[in-house]
Amino acid sequence: MEQLFSCRNCIHNCAQSILIGKGSGFCLKHNSVLSSPGSTTCKYLFRKDLPSFIVDEGIREHAAEFAEFSNIADLLTHKPVDRIPYSERFVWEQKQFDPINQCLAHYHKTRPGWVFLEAMSGGVDGRRMLTHASLVRGYMATCATWRSSYRFVLSLIQEFFNEPVFADTDVVSSEGDDLEVVKSDARWDLFFTQLGGLQEYGFHSGLQELLWATDQLNGGLSSLDWDGTQSELAVKVPQWSALIIQHATGEGAFFPQAEQDVWEFVETG
Repeated sequence: MEQLFSCRNCIHNCAQSILIGKGSGFCLKHNSVLSSPGSTTCKYLFRKDLPSFIVDEGIREHAAEFAEFSNIADLLTHKPVDRIPYSERFVWEQKQFDPINQCLAHYHKTRPGWVFLEAMSGGVDGRRMLTHASLVRGYMATCATWRSSYRFVLSLIQEFFNEPVFADTDVVSSEGDDLEVVKSDARWDLFFTQLGGLQEYGFHSGLQELLWATDQLNGGLSSLDWDGTQSELAVKVPQWSALIIQHATGEGAFFPQAEQDVWEFVETG
């Protein structure tokens, strides 16, 4: 239970989850290396496993519990943990270099920021897919609106069909664990992170069908049947995509003409 409120399960530590991402993490919120992500937390925790509006009460209680800490704290002892600003030299010296964390450390230097989100999309590498979903949810939470997020959510839900690939070194396991079983469980860590993004979009846009998307996947989802869930997604994702486009079009926000003119100018010079 503690791990659900650790840095591992926070979207600000994009490339890790309970079962994904060994070693150190990186927190975008505090711009800090996370040496022990499973045993640290902070008052800005934003859970990956469930949409924010479902766990809002628990998150507010957690924030109150750690309100006196301005930075990262130990989850169990409630003692402050030193912030470690990211340094490429430091992570190499500590043998903690990770290419995805390296990218994340440069995220805020990328202008415009949405270019970075799009660059992380469309793959089958499980950790990159987790990073993409976390970034989309963080972006949407920061903007607190669907208008600047619909294109990212459309991209995100297309990845429901991608079978994530995890290397042995990508998953968190104990001695004696069957790695294939751990990888299978890790798929659900990723999927719930992605699905939470769709539901949060439903919250911001007021689209009930997306807000309670889990109710439409009860067959495979309730029994954690991956193949069954994929079959249901094959039906639902096109419907969800059409709903997002229809809603954004009706609101005059679906790639408005002025925006298209800018893109045409950039592409043609």
